[in-house]
Amino acid sequence: MPGTDSELRRISQYSLEIECPQCGEKMILHIGLMGEPKSSSLACIGCRNEIVPVVPGPIVGGPFSLDN
Repeated sequence: MPGTDSELRRISQYSLEIECPQCGEKMILHIGLMGEPKSSSLACIGCRNEIVPVVPGPIVGGPFSLDN
């Protein structure tokens, strides 16, 4: 059973694929399972368009390219 805060953070998130509505670039976000969702704007990694994804938890990492 995990005991440290970093171990708990590592298992309390998942990856979610999103797509830019402007250019269609597909990206991965890391979403937390604990905490309240926030309306966080981010820039598309393809066209730099500002987007506000609707996600079921707080964004804890990303966006990342699907090609990595």
